[in-house]
Amino acid sequence: MKKHLLLLLALPVLGFAQGEQRYADGTATDQDGNTFLWINYNGKYWSMFNATVEKYRDGTPIPQVTDATEWANLTTGAWCYYDNDPSKGKLYNWYATQGIFDEASLNDESLRKEFAPNEWSVSDYDDWDALTSFLVTNGYNFDGTTLYDGNNKLAKSLASKSNWNTTHEGGTPPDGSPGNDLLTNDKSGFRAFPNGNRNADGTFSSEGRGAYFWSPMHSLNNPSNEGFFRSLWYVYWEVNNDYSYKRTGMSVRFVRDASVASTNDYSNAITIYPNPTTSIVTLQGGKQYDIEVYTLQGKKVMALTGNTIDMSHLSSATYIVKALDKVDNEEVSYKVVKN
Repeated sequence: MKKHLLLLLALPVLGFAQGEQRYADGTATDQDGNTFLWINYNGKYWSMFNATVEKYRDGTPIPQVTDATEWANLTTGAWCYYDNDPSKGKLYNWYATQGIFDEASLNDESLRKEFAPNEWSVSDYDDWDALTSFLVTNGYNFDGTTLYDGNNKLAKSLASKSNWNTTHEGGTPPDGSPGNDLLTNDKSGFRAFPNGNRNADGTFSSEGRGAYFWSPMHSLNNPSNEGFFRSLWYVYWEVNNDYSYKRTGMSVRFVRDASVASTNDYSNAITIYPNPTTSIVTLQGGKQYDIEVYTLQGKKVMALTGNTIDMSHLSSATYIVKALDKVDNEEVSYKVVKN
């Protein structure tokens, strides 16, 4: 099994000013081999990309269902692309997030699979409450207010800088909404794209207008019909909390406790130096690594094999370096400052 070491000591941990722009803190890999960036919100690591897995953690496939009638009759996990278009985001029904893959697992929770990668979980109701509380009190409401009373004005800070509708009833969406002045979105670094949803009847809706994320809460879910979700809408200020039919298709985000990573033994972990750098950085030892370099916005700018990285041609910025040691099957991530 691949070991993932998220090296939090690669750079000093710096606090954020109220409402300051936030960026990625590391990378991780899901069970399908997809790399995703994550960001630390008050000790919770949140994926910055929507889930794209096509199998459960143990390798059991999650079926893709394109037919609307078949989708509307599901009581087990499935996924689809919005409009069945592979260029668009993946959506999952509630059953997939709970690892329900057959009739037996529908009726017996102990038989269910894990949807999220190892040491990660599907962000649930409490995770979302903690996230919104943390962001409000740290100045990410669009108007800078910091009193959290259960309400929020966070949609703009969580929304991506692209793909949102920018007109509403012939005019501009209200100040503070995701559809107003897209370039000022996403101060929190969450990057919520308006991928829309698949309705319980198998039709699709809301692309460009809404971002929907399952936020399961077992104790309050109607066992036969409904599950909780969070959403952003292009003309509203708030991250909304609501419930919908479990057959609905929505996006999913992963979350992980920082305490899980802190239990790893870093005494023999490889290191990268010098950091900051003006050109060459080196991974300690003579091993060969599969290396990828990402911007904090998630764009891959380099891919190579070796133990040195020439960053001289890159702009001055902070980057995420991901390195895989194929011999020991060890994967690490670092923040590296290029001066």
